[in-house]
Amino acid sequence: MESMMTTTTMVTEQPAVSTTPMIEVGWEYDHWDEYGERKKPVLFSIQPMYVNGWTATDIIYNREWLDQADITTSCYGYYAYFINANGTILSEHCMKLYPTWMNDLRSHVGQFRMRELFIPGTHDSASYKKSSNYQENIVTKYSLTQDDDIRKQLLQGVRYIDLRVGYYKVSNPQFWANHGITRLHPLKQILSQVRDYALETNEIIILDVQEFPVGFGKQYDVHDKLIRLLNETLHDVMADPSISWDGRLSEIWAGNKTVILCYDHEYAIRSYPHVVWRSVEQKWGDVQSLEELKSFLFKVHSPYYFRFSNRPVADMAELTPDPWGIITDRYGGLRKMADSVNRFVTKWYFKELGPMANVVAVDFIRGTNIIDAAIYWNQKRVPSGK
Repeated sequence: MESMMTTTTMVTEQPAVSTTPMIEVGWEYDHWDEYGERKKPVLFSIQPMYVNGWTATDIIYNREWLDQADITTSCYGYYAYFINANGTILSEHCMKLYPTWMNDLRSHVGQFRMRELFIPGTHDSASYKKSSNYQENIVTKYSLTQDDDIRKQLLQGVRYIDLRVGYYKVSNPQFWANHGITRLHPLKQILSQVRDYALETNEIIILDVQEFPVGFGKQYDVHDKLIRLLNETLHDVMADPSISWDGRLSEIWAGNKTVILCYDHEYAIRSYPHVVWRSVEQKWGDVQSLEELKSFLFKVHSPYYFRFSNRPVADMAELTPDPWGIITDRYGGLRKMADSVNRFVTKWYFKELGPMANVVAVDFIRGTNIIDAAIYWNQKRVPSGK
């Protein structure tokens, strides 16, 4: 029998050039695996010249596939294959969703604390457009960080939702999901997507209200009003804060309420301890290049820098444009910035950074395989005994 080959293939979206997403294929070649038969038509082919790499195809991503997906969907859309010279399939991979991955791994991850897991997330999760048919301008270039709504992000396997809230006193509704000063969606629409998904799947979701960029001022009355809205909308899915970050996933599941509502304001933690959890600690590099991002992420995971936290810690694994760069459009927008780093972020977290990663939040998550990396490393981890 001939020697066998195994491969890792990544089928992702290339978001850089325009709002029309194209399919990318990445691969890593390791050793031999068992044979299969090729049964599907070839739309794109390449003969790899190196043991690992990426290539952009001319295949346009069809958003209708994700529109049709539900919590039973796994593979969808396109498949990628490694084949030998005889046309025999050596390895097969697909565009994939992980709608219930935490419950699928429940017997293994139930004894973990949230800070002991690798949790895939999105940065500015509500910064998306409902339709891809919009005219791109300087505002959309630097305010949109995702292509999919919250439900679709959750279907893909995202379990950390990073939320920024603006308050507009004379608006109806008054609370909106923002990216900085740009308001994007009524907040209740975002909350309803999280609530409905939790009820449908019983997946544990961290909903982290991190910033309050518009309308809150220095008084606390707007925070009071927001927390009332959060409680009214999510009360039937909100995990009990008394479980605390020291609690294990099994305790959250036992309560049958699986949305961990976090709030990044000390007043809320003091005044509403029965409603909100302390926020996730976000680690920001605020960098503008691939080299700087790598240096930052590897530094925060180094033994010298790494420190224990009693709450989850999020690596904000994306580039951050500086104000003048936005004004002059030096970077071409957040899509282009994400495309310049996402494939490398995937590689880092599959390898060196994976063993110690906790929460990892990225821009344009379909351009990564960070969810695959999270599941891979979670299956290898062992919960602490304390």
